[in-house]
Amino acid sequence: MRKFFLILIVLDLVLIFYFLINKNYLYLLNTQIAMISSLIVTGGSFLGYRRLVLKRAKEQNILDDKDLIDKIDDPYNLYEEEPKESQMDAKQIFEEEKKRLKSPKQSVKNFILTSGGFLSIYRIFGYLFLVVSVLFLIDKKMFDAIAYMTGLSLVPISALVFTVVNNYKK
Repeated sequence: MRKFFLILIVLDLVLIFYFLINKNYLYLLNTQIAMISSLIVTGGSFLGYRRLVLKRAKEQNILDDKDLIDKIDDPYNLYEEEPKESQMDAKQIFEEEKKRLKSPKQSVKNFILTSGGFLSIYRIFGYLFLVVSVLFLIDKKMFDAIAYMTGLSLVPISALVFTVVNNYKK
């Protein structure tokens, strides 16, 4: 997480220095407000979905029925018998799962179960802040769409760079 914020700060400082050198303070204001808005929305989404995942994980207590001797003798489950469902053809399993997930009843159930993540108060506040900031800039006749979109793109670009850097190390 620290690396992500470090990348974000570095990219933001590059933009700040560029606009300060060119004395383009209107672009600077737009990019900074947009970057803060984008960060609030992204953080709100993260917190909402994190809370949802933790809640669902707590509800589904998965019991480990292996005793201590089995864990010592076979720590990697090499001698465990294959379950009957894994003996089915992979294509058949895929088709059954696809049919199950595409049913309208399952779609509505998934929508309701995951609505806590996208209806999070944090995320709603983030979008509200984004809309109010755009309206404020438009009202003061200081809005520049290109600069605002540049500022909005800082957080996703930082996340992309962070992901590439982390995957490159592996």
